[in-house]
Amino acid sequence: GWVTSDKGIWRKHGLDVDLVYLGGGSRSVPALLSGSIQLFFGSDTAAYVAAIQGAKIIKLGVTMNTLGYFLMTTPEIRSIADLRGKVLGIGLGRDLPYAHLTKILRDNGIDPKTEVKFLPLGGGPGGYISALKAGRVQASMLIPPNHLVAEKAGLKSLTKIDVPTLAGGLNTSQPIMEKNRDMFIRFIKGYLEGIQYMIRNKNESLKTFAKYLQNSDAAVNAYLYDDISSRIEKDLRPTNEAIRYMLDLIVLDLPQAQRVADKDFWDLSLLDEIKKSGFVKQLQKH
Repeated sequence: GWVTSDKGIWRKHGLDVDLVYLGGGSRSVPALLSGSIQLFFGSDTAAYVAAIQGAKIIKLGVTMNTLGYFLMTTPEIRSIADLRGKVLGIGLGRDLPYAHLTKILRDNGIDPKTEVKFLPLGGGPGGYISALKAGRVQASMLIPPNHLVAEKAGLKSLTKIDVPTLAGGLNTSQPIMEKNRDMFIRFIKGYLEGIQYMIRNKNESLKTFAKYLQNSDAAVNAYLYDDISSRIEKDLRPTNEAIRYMLDLIVLDLPQAQRVADKDFWDLSLLDEIKKSGFVKQLQKH
């Protein structure tokens, strides 16, 4: 998204796109439903939960079908078993890292409901790292490259988890999409072009990353670039495995998610239309 915006690719498709950082699903869904935004990237768990509960949210595509997480801890934690009885930092909503964390605990015989305490933390990755350093929490999930920042601060990467899950989904609402279908087609075309640009222009893309992340640490930016480039879906299509994995995690808190089929709440007809037009083939030739 940053690269597509920074390089004026959406403007080329006749769109003036304003990227706003909302800081998670607890803000993205209300902003969409109130009409203050037309689409949000990511917060895929929150989008699904809202849709299952009756909001008219639809998903038009996805940026990635896998994610890597690091379980970061204070130095004295030697294994997952050591987390029993400890305080674990989580986001303000029941998001994907929270779901993965509870799964890791269960897989290791720790009951997340009774044997650990969860502390909701604000402030994004920086907030998690400060709480770990201050000893307010003993563990927290971090998405790369924030684990590198945490390691520099003397914290420990206890384990890395790669999971099949939806990330960077393109979420909007049915009424907004129906009213603005042509605009969304152009938006997706711009995004597809931005992805191709990012993959082919590493140095330019790294400059954009540094600007948007306000991060001058070249190693962090390079790790992020390589991680994203290796996972990104060039055609924005979700895999059934990623959809099922996410729904299975949502079921733990929302039993009615069991009845959701893989195609529910998706409208891939815009991607189909773009593919049929030959646009994707053209992009790959350049």
